[in-house]
Amino acid sequence: MGLFYSAVMAGVMTGIGGAAFLGAADKAVGSLLFSIGMFACLALGLPLYAGRCAPALFGGPREAKPLPALLLGNLLGAVACGLVFGLAIPSKVVALQEAKLAQPFLSTLARGTLCGMILFTGAFSWKALQSGKPVGVLLGVTAFIVAGFENSIADAFYFSAALGQGGGFRWQTLPFLLAAILGNTIGAVLLYLAVPKAPAAPPETSERGGA
Repeated sequence: MGLFYSAVMAGVMTGIGGAAFLGAADKAVGSLLFSIGMFACLALGLPLYAGRCAPALFGGPREAKPLPALLLGNLLGAVACGLVFGLAIPSKVVALQEAKLAQPFLSTLARGTLCGMILFTGAFSWKALQSGKPVGVLLGVTAFIVAGFENSIADAFYFSAALGQGGGFRWQTLPFLLAAILGNTIGAVLLYLAVPKAPAAPPETSERGGA
């Protein structure tokens, strides 16, 4: 329950980042402000699916087991945030929804894959860097929005927000989110496999040469 609730709140914070993007008059400024979502998750230790899926998938069944609940929690948090935002604050989210749903499945998959690489990089840099931890988050989030890549959790926020502003539910939402989720996962896995792994420490031996 603790992990699931934390995952829900990570989705909420991602939605807040999306709200900041929608409220900005300039796309570049909005892209930078969107980073508050990922920054808050990493600073508070809230689990984001795209940042954790690849290490968990290669860490064995025990590590991978929480991933479905983590993803579901992220999505539910983003949806809840989107519903509240959509009812409370007018925005351009309906036009954004229409533009996204007009994309072909393979385009969304490709955009999701590239976004997954960036999200994994942001999460990895937060753990790897001794100083300047926010830099990877600020650069990564700004880059994927300006480039038009797809973050599945943010997209869940946008589509939910559109429901409260006359957008209505569209059946295309489901394959779109599937493509974005698959892409985010593939991108994170591809980059995770490219990261050099530390060699295993040699086994200790006794003075007599025993194993």
